[in-house]
Amino acid sequence: MVAVGQAPSSALADQLLRREGRFIRLTTDVNSVAEAETLVESFDAAVPQWVDFWGIPEDDLANWKVDAFVMRDKSEFDRQGLIPRRVPDFPFGYALGNRVWVLAQQSEYYTRHLLLHEGVHSLAFFHFGGAGPTWFREGTAELLATHHAAGAEIEINKIPDDRDDVPYWGRFKLMQQLRTSSDIPTLDTVMRYRPDLKGDVESYGWSWAAVMIFDAYPEYRDELLAAARLGRDDGPGFNQQLRQRLQNQWPGLSARWKLMCNDLDYGFDWSRERVELSPRNPRWNGKPIELAIAPDRGWQSTGVRIPGGVKVRLIPSGQVTLADDPKPWRSEPPGITFRYYRGRPIGQLLACVLPNAAGTASTSLHPLRVIPVVKETVIDVPKYSWLVLRVNDAVSELGDNKGEYRLQVTVVR
Repeated sequence: MVAVGQAPSSALADQLLRREGRFIRLTTDVNSVAEAETLVESFDAAVPQWVDFWGIPEDDLANWKVDAFVMRDKSEFDRQGLIPRRVPDFPFGYALGNRVWVLAQQSEYYTRHLLLHEGVHSLAFFHFGGAGPTWFREGTAELLATHHAAGAEIEINKIPDDRDDVPYWGRFKLMQQLRTSSDIPTLDTVMRYRPDLKGDVESYGWSWAAVMIFDAYPEYRDELLAAARLGRDDGPGFNQQLRQRLQNQWPGLSARWKLMCNDLDYGFDWSRERVELSPRNPRWNGKPIELAIAPDRGWQSTGVRIPGGVKVRLIPSGQVTLADDPKPWRSEPPGITFRYYRGRPIGQLLACVLPNAAGTASTSLHPLRVIPVVKETVIDVPKYSWLVLRVNDAVSELGDNKGEYRLQVTVVR
C-alpha cells in the first residue's frame, strides 16, 4: 500500500535498533542485529537496480532517503508515536511519502520483500509523482521486490527458483489453487483492480504477473516504462492510454497472458518461456509445415495464423532426452508414463489452440485447450488461431532437456 505523505518524525525510542545506509534509515525491533544490517544493505543494493530498471538519472535521488520501520510489535511503535494517525491499519506494509512501515514476517525473505515493495512505492511517488492504478502500483512494487540472495548480492526482478528460497511468500501456491478451480483472471480484470486491496496476496500476485509480462517482451517494455511517467493518473485514463498505444499488439498479449498464467511457477525462466507469436504472423496458406519442437523451451508457435473452419493434421516423430541421471530418460511423443507433470506423462508432445481475438468480457480465463499429440492427430480450429506446441515437463526442469520432436502440419482436405 502507498500514500503521499509529509516529513518524517524525529521521535526514536532508545530501545529500538537503528541502522543507516545510503538510501535508508532503519528503525526496528527485530531480534537480530545481523538481520537489521542485512535489511539496510539489501535496500541500498536494490535501489541502483531500480534506478537502472526505470532509467532514472542517479543524481535525481540525491535528496531521497527512506525512513523505514520494521516491526515485530506494531503496538509499541504506535505507542511511541512512530506511526501517524493518518496511516490506516495494514496487514503487511504501508508507504507514506518517504516513510515506510513493514510488519516483520515469519521469514527474513518475506520481511525483506515487503521492505523493498514499500520502498518501490516511495521511489515512485518521489520521482514520478505517483504510481498509477492499483495493478501497476502493486505490480511494479512486486516485480522490483521479488529477489534472489540478500545484502550486497541481492538481485531484484528474479522469479524464485524454489519454494524453500522464499518461505511464507506464497504467490505461486495461490495461483495454483486458482488454476485448479479455473478461476484465473483475465488481463483486463487485473488492470481493473480497485485501490482497496489491503494486503490481498492473490491480487498482488496477479498484478505482479501483469507487470512482468509487459517487462518480459521487448515489444511491450518501452510502453511499460513510459507508463510510469503517467503515475499521477490512477484512474481509467492510465489504462486507456496504455491500451491505445498497444492496440495492435493486444491480441498477442492476451494470448501470451493465457500461456504464462497456465505455466507460471517456481523456476519459470523467461529466456525459455517467451512465445514468438504476433498478430502480424501471416495467414496460413495451407502448404505443409515442418517444425522442430525443442524440449528445453516453452510454447513454440507454427509461425502462422490458422484460418477458422480449418482441420489441421499433426504427425509427430522424433525423440527427446529429459534427464541423464541415473541414466538418460528418453521419450517419444506419447511421453514417459512412470512420471507425470500436471496429470500428463513428462515428455508428451502437447498442442494448444489460441484464438487471435483478444477475448471476451469474461472476468476469468477459459481453461487452455491443450491437446496431446501422441500420434497422428486431427485438430479442429473453429476461429482464427495460433497453434503452439511444447514438450510436457516442469518449467523448472527444462534446462537439461535435449533432442527434438519433428512435426508435420497439414490441412485435412
